[in-house]
Amino acid sequence: MEGRRLDAYLGKRFFEYSRSYLQKLIKNGNVLIDGKEVKPGYKIKEGQKIFIRLPELEPLHLKPQEMELDIIFEDEHIAVINKRADLVVHPSRGHMEGTLVNGLIHYFENLSDFNDAYRPGIVHRLDRFTSGLLVIAKNNKSHAALAEQFQTRHIHKEYLALVEGKVRFENGTISLPLGIDPRNRERAAVCHGGKEAVTDYQVIARYPSFTFVHVFPKTGRTHQIRIHMKSQGNPIVCDSLYDANPILDKARILANVSGSVDTEDQDEVLMDRTALHAWRIHFEHPATQQEMHLTAPPAQDFLEALKFLETLWPNPKVAELIEKAGNKT
Repeated sequence: MEGRRLDAYLGKRFFEYSRSYLQKLIKNGNVLIDGKEVKPGYKIKEGQKIFIRLPELEPLHLKPQEMELDIIFEDEHIAVINKRADLVVHPSRGHMEGTLVNGLIHYFENLSDFNDAYRPGIVHRLDRFTSGLLVIAKNNKSHAALAEQFQTRHIHKEYLALVEGKVRFENGTISLPLGIDPRNRERAAVCHGGKEAVTDYQVIARYPSFTFVHVFPKTGRTHQIRIHMKSQGNPIVCDSLYDANPILDKARILANVSGSVDTEDQDEVLMDRTALHAWRIHFEHPATQQEMHLTAPPAQDFLEALKFLETLWPNPKVAELIEKAGNKT
């Protein structure tokens, strides 16, 4: 702490706010050091008291928007959605429309307001480009019960991921602490003193330059699966934030085929978003205490990528998964 810039120190402690926003707070006199206004570049000293006053937010008016929702389960207490990829879960300043929440408030009459006004009904989240299962609470009692299950790790989630390269072991556990990447606040990073993060995985199928894996996150850190797989040298396919090639086309796959292959449209793009899908979720229903075991088929682009890989390197486990997904779509 000693000798660090004030704005840098606050950015590390309050990563939910951008550094420019924190600098604005400091310049506007909303941050005091020992009762005095200072500049963003002020070098703080051990033992000093920092006072922060956050300005009141403007009244928030969320706009209901009609959108197609893939509802896997619904009753009067909860709903479970199969979120499509490229859909932001909740609004934020500068992104107030076109989110899942805008669709939820159009579709559902009742949603919990346990969180702030930006996240009605949202118990947990998925990254924008990750598809799959998301649990929605329709009242605060259900929300509190579900949040408790997440906190005590009684909710179990399973993901499917297509990753770059050859995963070394058939199964394993990745236990590496995570925090905000100091060089890029949009990224997570393995860091000493970070929050505990544990991910189990099991290989489903191997291809020359890719591995299809079944992933079991034991904790729920931001970007956990993405950074844990990257830490093993296997970033998720198309995850450009973590240095993977942003495009998966047929040509990339066919580059591993010896000899000539008579395949049309080799430049056809199969995926251009993170190849990660929240596949299954297991939890106790917050009102009935029934054990819930829900599954959502992967999105069509993910399935098309798997189908193309299967035409070249068949695998019975993947073929079965594709067949079951086809029966559900």
